[in-house]
Amino acid sequence: MKVQSNLMRTMVLGAVGTVLAGGLSTSTLAADYPSKPIEMIVAFGAGGSTDTMARIFAKYAEKELGERIVVVNRPGAGGEIGWVHLANAEPDGYTLGLINSPVVEVYPFTREETVGYSLDEIRPLANVITDPGVLAVSADSPYQTLDDLVAAVKDDPESVVISHEGLGGDDHLAALNFAEEAGIDLSFVAYNGNAEATASLLGGHITAFEGNMSEAAAQIQEGKVRGLAVWADERVEPIAGVPTGKEQGYDVQAAASRGFAVPAGVPQEIYDMLLVVTREVVEDPEFRTEMDQLNMPINAIYGQDYVDFINDSHDRLKSLWEKDPWIEQ
Repeated sequence: MKVQSNLMRTMVLGAVGTVLAGGLSTSTLAADYPSKPIEMIVAFGAGGSTDTMARIFAKYAEKELGERIVVVNRPGAGGEIGWVHLANAEPDGYTLGLINSPVVEVYPFTREETVGYSLDEIRPLANVITDPGVLAVSADSPYQTLDDLVAAVKDDPESVVISHEGLGGDDHLAALNFAEEAGIDLSFVAYNGNAEATASLLGGHITAFEGNMSEAAAQIQEGKVRGLAVWADERVEPIAGVPTGKEQGYDVQAAASRGFAVPAGVPQEIYDMLLVVTREVVEDPEFRTEMDQLNMPINAIYGQDYVDFINDSHDRLKSLWEKDPWIEQ
């Protein structure tokens, strides 16, 4: 039995659509939607913060929609593979995707000759999480501060290797910004997800992990890794013991925003329904509790406001790229 909230039911019954070629109005389509499982594309590997958020969100959204949501991981190329699948999917409301800002915005100009999607092919739906960046090392690392790490790089540039999830992503840009502030060159290695990067850090294969607060907080609290800096205006819970970069003389701010999008061309009534579902999930106290437990800060941005957020970020970063392209590493 399909479960719909009163708000959704009112919206569907009140929708007024234009007649489509097949004779069905979009409001009729919305009234029948969904009638089969919905695929949710995650452009990164299983076990990372994006994947975890997606699966928890899907659990709550299924209750609203009355249909199963199947989370499908399509990692690779720093997220591009998943977003190509999203952009090319049938715009019928049966494909959703997680998009990660700023990386989803930068590929169309940093990989202009090879990228397989454009922002015009993806319609942002709602941002859910904005997660500050963190630079961390293993608990047995000799580096206690950012200055220690900088000194090591200056002494032997190849001795320090830092992870990121893809060129132009928030991790990569945060580390490049730090390197610029410190006057050093860093060596990088890319991973398909931060779960993979964390395992590599704990295994001693890399020097430092550049990720997000939600991905590092548990290991920091458990004493498995040491946070050298959080790239925020001020210290953040639940890792208040980790100083900001600014406190240490490195004025760096970085965060990852994670939200949902659909292929461009999805009927407006279905887009509106998914927007309502997203609002209801985000406002659900149980969902918020789960996000708090995972150290994922909710930052809801809906509909056109989210479209504007993505477009403004694209324009700002493209302007920076045109003035001083970041080096591929």
